[in-house]
Amino acid sequence: MNGGCAQTTVIGRRQRNRVTAAAASAILIALALAGCAPSESSGNPSPTASPTGTDDATPTPLPTPEPLIVPGCETLLPLGAAKDLFSPDTEALNEGDAASMGSDDLPEIDTAAANASIAKNCVWGVPNSGGFFTLTVANISDTDAANLKAALLSAGYLGISRDGVTMLEHETENAVGTKSTTHYLVADLWIHVEGTSLSLTTDVANSALDEARLANPTRSY
Repeated sequence: MNGGCAQTTVIGRRQRNRVTAAAASAILIALALAGCAPSESSGNPSPTASPTGTDDATPTPLPTPEPLIVPGCETLLPLGAAKDLFSPDTEALNEGDAASMGSDDLPEIDTAAANASIAKNCVWGVPNSGGFFTLTVANISDTDAANLKAALLSAGYLGISRDGVTMLEHETENAVGTKSTTHYLVADLWIHVEGTSLSLTTDVANSALDEARLANPTRSY
């Protein structure tokens, strides 16, 4: 009889253990279904989105252009270059700080010259010969530049624009000889050359433009 009871006790314990295990499993399943199961954390917080900017951001102001610098005559066209272009006896005859109105009878040239606030006027030639050529480099407003271009074209000048530079030239014959004129208009810069041939006036204008660019690296010439 005792052996039977012992066996019954062992069987009862096994049944209780099974019941306990089943109950524990049921509890875990219930917790998981209810959303109470413990969550695993990686330890790394979720990244927070950074603001991409606001509509009231202040724009960066554009840099203010530096004042126009017009070099001296010896820089615009060195005397050695003037001798090569004109005559071995060429000398620098005059240098002034006002724009020359030139010899063309065009009021638009007079207006542009009178309105120029920064200018350099240069004269080279052979003393006592009557042979000379002139160069004017000055600032010019958009309005004066447009009016001057229109007047020159109407007067028979040939014009071409290349790389932001408008080049206008004219050549005539008179009792004294050949009169040639070249105008360059680029942004707010005006270059005006009068001489005895277009090859001379173009070379002088090119030299002046190159030097103006070097003297004003922050300006769009």
